[in-house]
Amino acid sequence: MTPLTIKDIAQLAGVGVSTVSRALNNYPDVNEETKQKILAIVEKYNYSPNQNAKILKQNATNNVSIVVKGSANPFFEVIIERMQQDLEKHGYNALVNYIDERSDEISEASKLNVEKKLEGIIFLGGTAGRFEKELTKFRIPCVVSTVYVPLPPDCNKACVCVDDRAAAAMAMDYLVENGHRHIAIIGGERGNRDGIDLRFEGAMESLRKHGIEFDERFYAESKFSLSDAYSAMSRLLFPGTPITAVLAMSDIMAIGAAKAITDSGLKIPDDISIIGYDGIDMAYFYNPTLATIKQPANELARISVDILIRLINGEKIESNQIQLETEMIKGCSVKRI
Repeated sequence: MTPLTIKDIAQLAGVGVSTVSRALNNYPDVNEETKQKILAIVEKYNYSPNQNAKILKQNATNNVSIVVKGSANPFFEVIIERMQQDLEKHGYNALVNYIDERSDEISEASKLNVEKKLEGIIFLGGTAGRFEKELTKFRIPCVVSTVYVPLPPDCNKACVCVDDRAAAAMAMDYLVENGHRHIAIIGGERGNRDGIDLRFEGAMESLRKHGIEFDERFYAESKFSLSDAYSAMSRLLFPGTPITAVLAMSDIMAIGAAKAITDSGLKIPDDISIIGYDGIDMAYFYNPTLATIKQPANELARISVDILIRLINGEKIESNQIQLETEMIKGCSVKRI
């Protein structure tokens, strides 16, 4: 009888090759039931890992790619660092790959999958519409972090995010409750069915609730960068502008916008109030301290990695769509008028 390979063991157990490898090497992240199932097969067929070391090495790379959409967003830095730590702690090689905000993340990840023989992919940021259409083309487990994606149940794909619509509504409520009616919004490109659209919808829901009509002239599109947000805010500061407050869809946008406001001779919050989104450290140390919606960066990272590892190990997860809570940080950048 031809000796079994690690691939044969994986097929008999109904799991991936990397899961067999990790079970045989007694990694703690393999489900006990799965581990015992693999060991029972190994014993039944008298499988010897040492005889198959070469095959094991060829098949189990332990490579996981973190595909990051955009390279100028400090909010992602905390998440990436935690993801790398958690993946490496479990024996995976965390390969961080940055792509431009306008790039196709699915196409880029497909190339990486072929080149690096990935065990799994974490997408950090990206376009929900594209994920919804094309994510299932990957046979390997994938987790989309910080973006909501409608996913079929019982697949090896998941998303971990916050409720962007509710969080943006909370930010807009705060501005309106402080007396503001002429409010501008600085955000990304709309129409991609992603977090930007959800945040815009949430802001609009808040305005409608308060009987305020939004003037589309006061939406300024920006990349997630200081310089682009500076330019976007500058376009809103036309002579006689009635704007008294700005909702920025990221803290980095808010800080770039704030610089444009002060450079024009206006003061924050005396002349124009501003609120951001993300809760990065820089928002706390900005002067005045920035009002913002804080996302749980460490939890987003931890849960994304935990779910990916469980999917790689062939384990079932209770839900493949996880939404975490946000927190309002009032800061000192919003004035009551």
